[in-house]
Amino acid sequence: MSHSLHRQGSRSDLQDDWVVLAIAAEGVNKDGAASRLRRFLELAIRHGPANFGDIRTGCSFQFCPEHILSGVEDSSVVHAVYAQRAKMESFLRDLKDANLGISVVISGLLEETRQSLAEVELTPHTLSLSLGIWGRTERLPPEDLLEITTMCGHGMVSSRLVEKKAKDVRQGKLEVDQAAHELAKPCRCGIFNPVRAARLLRRLASE
Repeated sequence: MSHSLHRQGSRSDLQDDWVVLAIAAEGVNKDGAASRLRRFLELAIRHGPANFGDIRTGCSFQFCPEHILSGVEDSSVVHAVYAQRAKMESFLRDLKDANLGISVVISGLLEETRQSLAEVELTPHTLSLSLGIWGRTERLPPEDLLEITTMCGHGMVSSRLVEKKAKDVRQGKLEVDQAAHELAKPCRCGIFNPVRAARLLRRLASE
């Protein structure tokens, strides 16, 4: 899975941004996977994620947990994003104990992710690295906007919307946390981190 791989930002800024997702494999363990994927989300919610969701149903800023859990199917891809490393590690411990038998992907800073896996005594199977953005990069939004928009790996958070919310914060029309929550809504799968977004929006609004 690569949609959580291309988050932009400095090393220090990405310290509080951890995506964990689960998916069953077609032809291997997909049939009957819904109960295990639902259990993944139940465990994720227990550890206080900043956001979570199922790409088929939506995220926690669109629907209540019960609605998301009830919509999980064998073909779901379920996600949670944490703004604290300790919470992510606690979730991984529960996942390890649950032994759900489905693929789990963690996205975060490489060295810190390795440290966390060692802490909970897990060994990674595969490593995927982002090689950056290639092509006509001059057509991309500015970097300070990309730091926010790339938290939605499917490109559902518009740079124009980010500009609008930063302006609303600057003008006192919205509190920064409310603006961050509104930006999280279009990201259907639930990997948009509103805690990090609020910090970045505050910086944008002050410029």
